[in-house]
Amino acid sequence: MNNLKNIKEILSKYEVEYNHKDWIKLEKDIPKSGMSGLLKTILVASTVIIAVSAAIFIINGINKETTNQTKSANNTTSTVVIENNNDDIYKEDITENDNNIVEVENKIIETDKSFIQQSTNSTTEKQTSKTVADNHNNNNTQTPIIKDNNPKDTKTTEPQVESTSPDISKTEFYYELSENCTPATIKFKAKNVPENCSILWNTGDNYRITENETEYTYTNDGIFYPEVSIIYNNFVLKNEKLNVIELNNPTKIKINFTKSENLHYFTCDNEEGLDLLWSIENKEFREREVRYEFNKSADYIIRLDVVNQYGCKTRAEETIKILIEHVFYLPNAFTPNTNGINSEFGPIGENMNFKSYQLLIVDSTGKTVFNSNDVDYKWNGKMNNVGENSKPGFYLWEIKTLDEFGNMQTKKGRVNLIWQ
Repeated sequence: MNNLKNIKEILSKYEVEYNHKDWIKLEKDIPKSGMSGLLKTILVASTVIIAVSAAIFIINGINKETTNQTKSANNTTSTVVIENNNDDIYKEDITENDNNIVEVENKIIETDKSFIQQSTNSTTEKQTSKTVADNHNNNNTQTPIIKDNNPKDTKTTEPQVESTSPDISKTEFYYELSENCTPATIKFKAKNVPENCSILWNTGDNYRITENETEYTYTNDGIFYPEVSIIYNNFVLKNEKLNVIELNNPTKIKINFTKSENLHYFTCDNEEGLDLLWSIENKEFREREVRYEFNKSADYIIRLDVVNQYGCKTRAEETIKILIEHVFYLPNAFTPNTNGINSEFGPIGENMNFKSYQLLIVDSTGKTVFNSNDVDYKWNGKMNNVGENSKPGFYLWEIKTLDEFGNMQTKKGRVNLIWQ
């Protein structure tokens, strides 16, 4: 019985459940170059299946026959042993059964070897077919390469590409900015730029310039992030961010002033957080309010420079016209010989310390009747103050004055001479 169990264990190795996917896999593994390989594979598979089925059938038959013989032998042996005690008959039957089992096992092993050999041959044949097909395809697609040892005779239509890019390790970028206030003019500069390379500046306010050295003026305040790029063959070799530029607007100012005769008062309309510097006739003042008296007639430029909290400078200018007037009074009529009351004609006033003075009086015909260079020497109504009395009536006069500051003034009028 042990030998029969061994036979079943051997046969169980060849028993597998049917799976339709095995045929699909088998079709994929079969080479498609011709029908011969397919037929061979099908024949091999069929042979293996038939051989295994036959072996199983034979073994089942042998098992049945062996079982029957065993039962018969047991019955016979049993009778012989009881009646005759003849052990040789029993041993002979057992030996014959053992030989049959060994023979079946040998057949199964031979079948197994045949199946393995056929599988190996099939695999080898498939690999050989694939190798031949690959070689055939390679022969049709590959073109032999012929090397020419003479570079001078070699001709090619392929574009020549430089293997290395220009050396940009020494290229430097910087900019020059005098002050961080608008309008601000900045100079961008690039040094040691390789040949065939171009420079693209980005000012940070959506404006681009393609020059190695260039100037740009910022008109608005704010924070700007300038950049620069090195371009070679339409490719950016390097992009570098420059220092941030922060710009501020200067403070708007206006000069205000008031006057009293020749005395002027100057102020600024915006004084908060400002450093002020006034310039008047080459004189400087830093007060918030400047009081200044002009002594000469002329046109003057009043200049005010301020600096705000950001360091931004602003200049305001105002032009004023100064006219220095020599103030004195002259009557339009006088009466000689009236005991000193309005008996003489001449200027009446204060601070008449003129550097130069002239009074000229003429009659209606243009004849000079009086001329004086002394402010205190006035006309008494006579010809040159010593002759006969002049005729009563109207006379024309002219006074010219020059002060110590160079201010010259000329005044003209008429006077009525009345005798009593």
